[in-house]
Amino acid sequence: GELEAELPIAKREFVARTGELFETDPSFERRIAAFLEWYTLDRKLSFKPEMTPVELFLARRRDGNADMARVVDLTRSVLSLYEYKRAADERLGCVDLLSNSKIEVYERRRPAALVSGDILEARAIPWGDKLLFGAAYGVLPREARRAIQKACKRFRKQGGDRLQLVHRVAYLNNR
Repeated sequence: GELEAELPIAKREFVARTGELFETDPSFERRIAAFLEWYTLDRKLSFKPEMTPVELFLARRRDGNADMARVVDLTRSVLSLYEYKRAADERLGCVDLLSNSKIEVYERRRPAALVSGDILEARAIPWGDKLLFGAAYGVLPREARRAIQKACKRFRKQGGDRLQLVHRVAYLNNR
């Protein structure tokens, strides 16, 4: 329907924001998942600029079942840059570097090779009484840690567009 024309436009916008998508790129699947998350949860529609695709879906279909409650949870998700601190009892302790707030993310398995101080580009999604990371999370290069922390500190002082900053970091990471 009306969303069909939005998809190629959104893909061009996402590539401009985060860098080219190549099927041979080792992070291609993660980046496609990040595009789909951004397109459905963050990008406003051209024909309804106050709504994202998922908000449009919810506005058109309100039946109150448990699955719909999960869709509403998706609208409360936050894409950000998180500093990993520790793992314990199926929880990852992280700090949202853009709000400087601590969060605990439910994760049954400790992510391989993560060390305290690693920075993740991820979407925190409320799921009942827990927070989960979306499928499109990625670990940023350790060499960029200081520069990312400095940019996040500047963001906290000056404000700005959260998505623009996260996508700029993704763009630089994808180069």
